[in-house]
This record gives sequence, C-alpha cells and structure tokens, in this order.
Amino acid sequence: MPKVDSENTAIKPGRGFIWLGIVAIFFAVMLYFIYFYPQRDIGPQQPIYFSHRVHAGEKEIHCRFCHPFVERSPNAGIPPMEKCFFCHDYIIPMHPQILKEKEHYEAKKPVPWVRIYWVPDFVFFNHIPHIKWARLDCTECHGDVKRMDRLRPVKFQMGFCIGCHRKRGAQVDCWLACHR
Repeated sequence: MPKVDSENTAIKPGRGFIWLGIVAIFFAVMLYFIYFYPQRDIGPQQPIYFSHRVHAGEKEIHCRFCHPFVERSPNAGIPPMEKCFFCHDYIIPMHPQILKEKEHYEAKKPVPWVRIYWVPDFVFFNHIPHIKWARLDCTECHGDVKRMDRLRPVKFQMGFCIGCHRKRGAQVDCWLACHR
C-alpha cells in the first residue's frame, strides 16, 4: 500500500480562506449585477409598465405611430389608450399590465403617468420646427429610447437648447424663439 503524504493532500492553512474569499467576491459581484446595477440610470417606475426597448427597439414600431402629433402640434403628447389597444386587443391581451390598462380605459380614467420630460413653464417649446423643418431625430433630445425599458427623466435647461441652436446655426433670440 503506497504511503499517503498528509502534507500534500490536506488543504494548507490560509488556502481555505482564499477560496472562501474568492467565492464571496464572486457572489457579491453577481448580486450587484442582479439587484443594484440595473437600477443605475433607470427612470421612475410607471403605474403601468411600458418598455420603449420592446416596442420601439425589438418590435421596431416607429415613434410617430404612438406620437403622431409631433409634426403638427406643439406637443408630441402621450398616446391615447385606444392606440395601445390597436395592437393589444390581439397581442397578449391577458397580460396583467394590459388588463390593468384596460381597467383604466373602460372606466374612462386616465393613467397617472409619472412625468419624464420637463420644460420650465416660462418656456414655449414647439416640436414642429424641430421635427418638421430642422429634421431633428427624436434621439437628439430624448436619447436612444429604443434601448430603454424605462425612460430617464430629463429636465431640459437653457444651456442644452442654446448649445444645440448654436451648433446648428439656429435662432438664439430668446423672446422670438422660446420665451413668450
């Protein structure tokens, strides 16, 4: 029977702690990516879950399908609930979030959406000249919503607008352009 060298087969003191430390770090990193990292840079939770990533990104539904007034109204606006049921009367109609929206729709009660984009009250912003005449892409102000489940809040400040206007050679006269 061969002799077993007990020094080589036993875990040396300290190595067990190293492996335990590596495993603990591994699980800590996993927990970070599962529970904390996704929350970074994410918008507020809405009363009914809606993913722009799924609708505009994966399903490739164009912005103007849901926001059709962007070229002919000062505001792009939140789509009416009827627009949602154009598809969702047939596509996953029994999904809990769709059913939740249907309750609002049938009760003729608006969904209390959390506001995402904010322009100061003393500023007059009109989508028409930006979209129709300057032909700006929505992503230039709203970001790449095709990659976002929940939109990040944006408070548009004068510096953002002035910088963009100067870059494009657009009007920067405050009283004729924005402040009325």
